[in-house]
Amino acid sequence: MVVELEKSDWKRFFDDLSHEMDNWETTIHVLSGDRGAQVLSDRLPFHGLTIEDVGGLEAIGLLYGFGPSAHKKHSIFKPTKVVFAERGRGPAGTLDIEDATGTTTLITFIQPHNEIMQRAPTDLATR
Repeated sequence: MVVELEKSDWKRFFDDLSHEMDNWETTIHVLSGDRGAQVLSDRLPFHGLTIEDVGGLEAIGLLYGFGPSAHKKHSIFKPTKVVFAERGRGPAGTLDIEDATGTTTLITFIQPHNEIMQRAPTDLATR
């Protein structure tokens, strides 16, 4: 199922997604008319999406990478459209964020990150 989100729902959706998909392996592609397709990350863990004001411009902040000290951040300025396409069962799928220039950022949620899957259940319970 493909769902285009109303702008008024973005913050709540990003908060829920950030909580539910924290540490999921993702691939992130940026598709731009002037730069073509670029791989921003390949199988790095996702850590969240926020709506921000950056110098008077609305932006979506995307956090990904390993560990708090090694997080990477990608900003999407002047976002105009957010679409989520579910894949199969469960929360896996692709988030499509478009900006005012026509650039598209695609975040594909693959699976919970291996590091989490390898922890013992007792390790997770003590967090």
